[in-house]
Amino acid sequence: MADLPARIAVTGSAGYLGSATVAALCSRPEVELVAGIDIAPTELRPRQTRRLISITHDIRTSLLDVLRDLDIEAVVHLAFLLRPARDESLAADININATGRLLEDCEAAGVGQFIYLSSTTVYGAGPERNRPAVEEDTVNPVRGFQYSEHKAAAERLILDHSRRNPNMRACILRGCVTMAAGAENFITQAFARRVLPVPAGANPEMQFLHLDDYTAIVETALTRRANGIFNIAGNGTLKWRDLVRTAGATALPLPAPILKGLIGLTWRLGLQNSSKPAGLNFIQYPWLASTEKVRSELGWEPTHSSRDAFADWAKSRRG
Repeated sequence: MADLPARIAVTGSAGYLGSATVAALCSRPEVELVAGIDIAPTELRPRQTRRLISITHDIRTSLLDVLRDLDIEAVVHLAFLLRPARDESLAADININATGRLLEDCEAAGVGQFIYLSSTTVYGAGPERNRPAVEEDTVNPVRGFQYSEHKAAAERLILDHSRRNPNMRACILRGCVTMAAGAENFITQAFARRVLPVPAGANPEMQFLHLDDYTAIVETALTRRANGIFNIAGNGTLKWRDLVRTAGATALPLPAPILKGLIGLTWRLGLQNSSKPAGLNFIQYPWLASTEKVRSELGWEPTHSSRDAFADWAKSRRG
């Protein structure tokens, strides 16, 4: 197996996934340097920091000098606003426009590899979804769900750049929700409530990816110089109501139109900042993705099931 690139930059490196990515890369002996780039300092345990350079930087401004000065060979782009933002132009500048600028900087600096963490939410969630999505399916994000709309827009920039600049390997990893101890995402935000309103009659299957398997696929993509789009998820699925029980929450079934109306009203009144009504689709309808391509082309196999990943998070929460 080929080695990892020797000099790697990770944007969004102070976050949950970013810090795990940096720690995994710093542990590899062939990696000389990992540049952690975030608006907050990138912090690791003392024994992990020998190869780390923490760079405090706003992703909306150019990284060309950093990439050139550090002779960066590969970039893992994770910087993204996860929560829906009320200032949509700011969110678009961070999530979409900054990705375009970073691609241009990578090209100018001679970076040979670009990895972007996207999401299986770009396929959408609705009653028409009757099979796991494959990478060739048309992207169809739920209208009004900012997270998946912005992921899809960033993907388009990357794919367009790849067509114009085939010398830079560009890999898009479409991941489901990553879970393990300490995870923070829209699923964990939902289960922060002891009583959880849910659409009456809805019980879709869901996939999760364990944090250890996430870092493993990033390393695999870097090692294999992966190019193209790959879905990533853990083995198996869980029903939504099983998640509620595992998390120790109580489901409060409400008719979907009423629940959407309540979510929309509380959003408009500023009573909650977690979700617009469009987010309800992802607990009302299935949005599974096939991982056949990543297994066959990159040889990646998850070591944890979806159930394992969610159980690890739930156990840490109870602890």
